[in-house]
Amino acid sequence: MVNRERELERLIQAAEQPPQLVVLRGRQRVGKSFLVDSALGVRRGVFFQADEQDERGHLDLFSQEAGALIPGAPGIQLDSWDDAFRFVGQQAAIERLVLALDEFQWLWEAQPAIDSILQRHWDRWQRDQVPITVVLSGSALAKMEDLLGPGRPLHGRADYRPLLLPVDYRQAAGFAASGASPEELLLRWAVLGGTPQYEVWAGPGPIKDAIADRILRKGESLYEEPLNLLRAEQTIRTPGTYFKLCSAIASGATQHNEIADKAKIDKSNVAKMLERMETLGYIERRQPLTRKGFDQSRGVYRLSDPFFRFWFRYVWPNRSRLERGRVADVAAKVMADLDNFMGLIFEDCCRVWLGAYCDEPLASDVTAVGSWWARNHQPEIDIVTLRGHRYGPLGACKWDAHAPSQVLGTLRRDRETLLGPDADGELVIFARGFAEDLVSRAERDGVRLVSAADLFA
Repeated sequence: MVNRERELERLIQAAEQPPQLVVLRGRQRVGKSFLVDSALGVRRGVFFQADEQDERGHLDLFSQEAGALIPGAPGIQLDSWDDAFRFVGQQAAIERLVLALDEFQWLWEAQPAIDSILQRHWDRWQRDQVPITVVLSGSALAKMEDLLGPGRPLHGRADYRPLLLPVDYRQAAGFAASGASPEELLLRWAVLGGTPQYEVWAGPGPIKDAIADRILRKGESLYEEPLNLLRAEQTIRTPGTYFKLCSAIASGATQHNEIADKAKIDKSNVAKMLERMETLGYIERRQPLTRKGFDQSRGVYRLSDPFFRFWFRYVWPNRSRLERGRVADVAAKVMADLDNFMGLIFEDCCRVWLGAYCDEPLASDVTAVGSWWARNHQPEIDIVTLRGHRYGPLGACKWDAHAPSQVLGTLRRDRETLLGPDADGELVIFARGFAEDLVSRAERDGVRLVSAADLFA
């Protein structure tokens, strides 16, 4: 269990203090089922995972699971969800019970009134203090959000509604082999991101082995993972078009027209596609951070998940070669380019460190962490922070083993562009390591240097 302790404790509390209704949301592979099983799997209950079938098929399978509550009794047949919820309520009245419905969106798809049916039973269970804990979990984020939206039957009824997110770069280190270097941990994060199932599939060994053996090799679980996820999304009707959209963004396109041109998609469709992918959590829109906050008028698009960025940059354009078994050739190409790929991801990790883990005066009173760029993207400042409506520390991020002193000179010029010729303030440089001339100059000028090792300290 990596970085799910709070959710684990809260689910256990929900089971021990019924009645409680929990709605657990999160993308596929983030560990929802594992979390529910770890917290509640040893308790008396019905644990049911839905899939893409009709209501009768769901009810037949649910009947089998529910029948196990009465050991030695002949099988039961539940002919409606009203019957099903009535049965589990009766069983909970006899002895405390957990009802966990995983991938709930498929039950809802097959029976659009299921939330209304559940609401009628839930209100009675709550009124009569029936010792039942109901957990609804699902990976269709927009649909699961709508489940509790205004006007819906279950609106305002959830006692706990966590959104399970991928873990960050430091938390993901818990999946790697003990003794892995900070550079290896950051490379691992850049390739796999923080989706727990990807980390498990890749194994704890060196990331170069995971790339060759788990991602680039046909038939392995990570080989077609992004394609499978997009094909499974209920709101995506033409997945091939979305593959091209992701590929265009992974190759550097950041604006509507640029993405449409590179992906060869009709410009009139791109806005809706980007909005849908944002809702699903696969794409994010980044804005420069100004004194007034994030500038919504100057956003750029990028793939939000590191593994999607890696896959659409290296696997998607090389699938023809990989299908012919040319794994070694593609792996060599990936490793030769990986340092170039690391740049933006290293920046992300540095911003997370400054915003969440830095306990030095550098981060005191920081209210926002982002980046800044001019309208023509010259210059760009990797790390920009706010203290209220004033700029705080500014920083540069370089995935260099021996970052030179010129980095500091460039950062000073960029600060002048942003703040004016008399600008002063804290500067910080992030890198794998630093050249001696930069170390000497930073010590003399009071500039903070943060190494890859410091990001895990």
